[in-house]
Amino acid sequence: MTRWAGWLCVLGLFATSAAQAAPGLAQLQAQARAENLAASPLWRALLHYEPDWLGEGVHSTVVTDWFFLAPDGRRDPAAELDATLAAFVEDRQIADRDRSAACTFIARRRFLVDRLGLDEYALGGADCEKYQRWREALAPRQVSLIFPTAFPNSPSSMFGHTLLRIDSSRRARNTELLSYAVNFAAAAGDDAQGLAFAWKGLTGGYAGIFGLFPYYEKVKQYAWIEHRDVWAYPLNLNAAQTNRLVDHLWEMDGVRFAYFFLSKNCSYQLLSLLEVARPELELTEQYSWYAIPADTIRTIADVPGLMGTPRFRPSLETTLRWQADQLSADQRTLARAVAADDVALDGPELAALDPADRAAVLEVAHDYLYYRLQSDPASAPADQAHANAILLARSRIARPSSFAPVPTPETSPDQAHRTLRVAAETVYEVDELSLGLRIRPAYHDLLDNPGGYTDGAQINFLDLGLRIDPDEGELRIDDLTLLNIVSLSPRDDLFKPVSFQVNTGLRRRPSANVFDNVDNNLGYYLQGGPGLAWGDDELLGYVFGLGSVDANSALAPGYALGAGASVGVLAYPTRRLQLKAETGALEYVAGEAGYYRWARFAQQFNLSRDLGLRSEFGWENTALDSGLRATIGLQAYF
Repeated sequence: MTRWAGWLCVLGLFATSAAQAAPGLAQLQAQARAENLAASPLWRALLHYEPDWLGEGVHSTVVTDWFFLAPDGRRDPAAELDATLAAFVEDRQIADRDRSAACTFIARRRFLVDRLGLDEYALGGADCEKYQRWREALAPRQVSLIFPTAFPNSPSSMFGHTLLRIDSSRRARNTELLSYAVNFAAAAGDDAQGLAFAWKGLTGGYAGIFGLFPYYEKVKQYAWIEHRDVWAYPLNLNAAQTNRLVDHLWEMDGVRFAYFFLSKNCSYQLLSLLEVARPELELTEQYSWYAIPADTIRTIADVPGLMGTPRFRPSLETTLRWQADQLSADQRTLARAVAADDVALDGPELAALDPADRAAVLEVAHDYLYYRLQSDPASAPADQAHANAILLARSRIARPSSFAPVPTPETSPDQAHRTLRVAAETVYEVDELSLGLRIRPAYHDLLDNPGGYTDGAQINFLDLGLRIDPDEGELRIDDLTLLNIVSLSPRDDLFKPVSFQVNTGLRRRPSANVFDNVDNNLGYYLQGGPGLAWGDDELLGYVFGLGSVDANSALAPGYALGAGASVGVLAYPTRRLQLKAETGALEYVAGEAGYYRWARFAQQFNLSRDLGLRSEFGWENTALDSGLRATIGLQAYF
């Protein structure tokens, strides 16, 4: 009897322990409600809830149905928490994932286990073999924020891009290319491009999805093919925060989000991932209307201790330009001839050089040919073979590279000016003074402080100019720039890019003046064209061919088509001063006859990173009037 009593006692203790480890579903749900877990910032981050624009409710930015275990889980955090507990306790299967709920929603399960004080596997998950293999392959040690700089030639990347890099604990030092990249992008397909792509991206025509890729693939895409410099910012997350972020990435497999190019984009969703790691940060709250990568980087940088010192990776083009500048003009010409296979690798032209110079010429020749191959992957196999031959010839010269490494820019993107700009100015025009106010949500123009931005790139979005007549107190719209892009890519011995500009919005024609007796209604316009640029990051000259269309009720047939050109110079003599001089003319060749001619000189002096003093002096001439226009005012960046 004593032996049986002992066994009964052991079994009783086991049953009691099991009951404590796994309370009933009703008890778990009651405890969760008592502790108000559905209102926890972490629970809301895991389900990607955000406040409704109207009303006091919330909704999730996720649009995938199976992600929610309650019928109304997309809008009801409490119902979703109850349903999630039920799915774990009942060992429910998620058909779309071909695994149990406990093995699908790892981060959710661990959140509930931790907050309800349960054993690790009290809600299931002990047999998640696919997750374990995936987790072991990643072996996460550190997370870094990656910022490929702006790429004006692509609508989806003209403001830059952000992604995360997960470094493995098994990775050796300086082998970050073997890490994994976490990318969020529109699920648009490889053939999506042009105006249709831009329109659908702006209006929510695509879903957004997270992807996990080998990091070297993203570096190849951004730094080698699109020729964008890349900044890497290590994030100071502890082991628990890193693990929670990685667990949530597993939950994101196949999950689709509402995607909007200006708001629910890559940067916004990466902030939402960081909120899973550190929910108290509430990083997404300030980005209800639009999220620009450069701004989100500065938001992270503003959190004390979260972001480490950045590391700069120059693009292939940046590297090649830097190396070519270290050659003489004759050596650059020879390197280009070697790349074109116009000079034999064992010919007298190369043999006449000393070994160090010959090695440098061969390196530039190979990198230049490789640059062209990356830009045009359909190049002939003969070009690939020639690149290998140049590399072989270089390997026979037993000397290290003589090129100095590409210097890191003085200003990193997180230290650049903010993108929302408000300007208050005094305007002189037709012998009268008026007050002007400009508001631009984004992003950067050629007279803004250039530190941390792409050289020669200008993107203005929704730039609104207002004027107040001092005599009448009348407030009028001066102009509205819907989108203005200028890309100045300098040409040299090796590179022959074509620059371009496009500008569209509302402006006044046929009179350039706002307060006069000429009928100068606001009308839509579209203007732009190709161009050429020469120079460097301190002095740049350019010329553009221009085409223009104006649709305006002040014009006799309602429209005017124009053609012309502009020429200008952009100078950055010091870090605090930007100068720009430009002149141009448009002759209207269809619709209402006329012309528009201008000459302007503008400057901005940077009082601080986010405050500048700007002035502009110009002469404008139309078929109806002409005169001087001058403005001076403060530019503040927020």
